[in-house]
Amino acid sequence: MDFVAGSIAGATGQLVGHPLDSIKTRLQSESLLARGTNSPTTATSAYKCARNIYNEGGFRAFFRGLSLPLCSKSFEQCIAFGIQSAVDQLLEGMDVDEGTLRTGLSGMAAGSTTSLLLTPIYLVKVQLQVTPKGSLSGPISVIKRTINKLGFSGLYTGAVPIFIGTSIGYGCRFMAYDKATNIAEQSFGFGRIGSVIVGGGMAGMATWASHYPLDLVSSRMEASVALGGRQLTMTEHVKEIFAQSGVRGFFRGIGPCLLRAFPVNS
Repeated sequence: MDFVAGSIAGATGQLVGHPLDSIKTRLQSESLLARGTNSPTTATSAYKCARNIYNEGGFRAFFRGLSLPLCSKSFEQCIAFGIQSAVDQLLEGMDVDEGTLRTGLSGMAAGSTTSLLLTPIYLVKVQLQVTPKGSLSGPISVIKRTINKLGFSGLYTGAVPIFIGTSIGYGCRFMAYDKATNIAEQSFGFGRIGSVIVGGGMAGMATWASHYPLDLVSSRMEASVALGGRQLTMTEHVKEIFAQSGVRGFFRGIGPCLLRAFPVNS
């Protein structure tokens, strides 16, 4: 029953948060969209981006790329919490004291493992989010096109920033959850349910804030597969972002991302 309840909660959060994720991804990839020959209209703000997405296909356009994340969310969480628990027990057996260090290390192990699952899923999601309906019909179309263009290894485009970012993000997630739930209970008098909601929401925001620049780089690497042009390396993308927008460029789209993070993870 716990697994079923968790699966339903995860799927609901994914469904509710996907429109904001679509806006975030479009904003992250805006400079790539601008130079694409058959790309959607670009925007300079989250509001304009949302309006452009709506003009492309109504409300349904906000949910392009949802199917794979929706189907895989429960599996992802099972892997993450299973690995986190196993590594935590291993560290306990090595006499590592319970606390922030142990929680962070076990969380990072969980994140690095889930990145193997998430990279192809993110690749499909991002490509569908940055292309209008008709350009790519669905996940199978994205997979076929990517393999034809880059081979099977193309399904792991963006794997390095995703691996690093997910490891950092999950480490921060578990540390933030423990801290936030304790503060909510002890300092503000929240009950168990209230503290879990607050802790989950704050953990979600900490997860994304901790590695957002890496997420932006990986999204651009994945989007470029669908939008055409030369495939840049991670380092080349970093240099291009900095040259175009400076440090602020690495945080483009973070507003919709954090707005989505709290309710999706609470």
